[in-house]
Amino acid sequence: MRARIVWILTGLAALAAVASAAFLLSPSFLSPHDLALKEEGLREGEAILVKTRVEGFGVHKGDAFPYLVDVWYNPDQVSEIDRTSLDKSVYLEPFEIRDTKEREFNLDSRTRVYRREYEIQLISGKVDYLYNFPAIVVRYRLKNTGVFSETTVVPEPIFVSSRLPPDVTDLELGYGPLRPIKGEIEDVSQKRLPWILWTLGGFLAALGVADLAWRRAIPQWKGRAKQRRKVEGDVLSEAYRSLYESVATAVEPKPLFHQMDHMLRIVLARKEKTDWLEEPNFDKVSPGISVPVVSLFEKCQKAYGPEVVEQKEVEEALRQLEEILGFYFGEGEMEAWRG
Repeated sequence: MRARIVWILTGLAALAAVASAAFLLSPSFLSPHDLALKEEGLREGEAILVKTRVEGFGVHKGDAFPYLVDVWYNPDQVSEIDRTSLDKSVYLEPFEIRDTKEREFNLDSRTRVYRREYEIQLISGKVDYLYNFPAIVVRYRLKNTGVFSETTVVPEPIFVSSRLPPDVTDLELGYGPLRPIKGEIEDVSQKRLPWILWTLGGFLAALGVADLAWRRAIPQWKGRAKQRRKVEGDVLSEAYRSLYESVATAVEPKPLFHQMDHMLRIVLARKEKTDWLEEPNFDKVSPGISVPVVSLFEKCQKAYGPEVVEQKEVEEALRQLEEILGFYFGEGEMEAWRG
C-alpha cells in the first residue's frame, strides 16, 4: 500500500511538470524579449515596421551568435512579404553566416512577426570595433493592390571585443550601455500558472522522494553525478573534435589558437576555479601541469595580436593542449573523445 501511494504521488508530480512544460513550450508562449516587445506592437493604422538586433550581449571575435531581422506587419493590411529580396538585401560582411532560420508568430492582435535569424561569426577582422551594415530593404505588397512597396531600416551595429570584463553593466559602446533587458512582464495568465504547476509538482515530488531516499536515492545520486561528469566531458569532447576538424581542413593558425584558448579557459575554470573571462591566476594551477598551461596560454594570445603565427607553433600548442587534457581527464577519457 505504501509503495502504491509513493508511485501515485510521483506520477502526479510528473503530470504537473509535463503540463507546465507544455504550457511554456506552446506556440503562444513568447520569449521574455518578445513579451517585452508585445507592449509595443504596431501603432493604429501602421502597416509594417522592420527591426534588427543582436540576440544577447557581449560578442567576442570567433563567437557564433544570432542576429535577428524582424519584419512586423499588420496582416489585415499586408498580403505578402518578399522574402527572396529580403535575403539578398541583408549584407553582414565581414561576419560569416553559419546558419539561417525563419519563423512567424503573432505579437498581438494586429501585429504579426516574420523573423529571419542569422547565426554569424567573425573569424577575420578588427576587435574592440563597432561594425556597421548597409540599409536593409524590405519589399511588401499591400492588400487589394498588385504593386510592391518598400521600406528600409539601418541594421543595429555590432561591437566585437577580444575580451569582455566580468562586469559589463556600465560598459558604453557608443550607441548605449551594454545591459540585458530589464523590467517585468505583467502578464498574469502566463505568469502564475507555471509557478502554480511547478509548486504543486515540487511538493508532490518531495513527498515521494522522502520515502524513496532510504532505499533508492543514494545509488541514483551517484548515477546523476556520473551523468554530470559525462555532460562536462561531452562539452569538451565536442570542442576537441571541432578543433581537430578545423586542423584537418587547414584553417588559418589564429582561429585555431582562439579555439584552444577557449578550451583552456573552460578547463581551468572547471578544474582550478579560475575566472575564464580574465587572465588566469596561474598560482592556482596544479604544479604538475603549470608549465605547459602557462606556455599554451601565451601562445594562444597571438590569436588576438598582429604577429604572424608559424605552423610549428600550432603543432606545439596542440601537443600541449593534449598534455593538459590528459592530466585533468586521463588518457582513457581522451581516447573516448577521439572516438
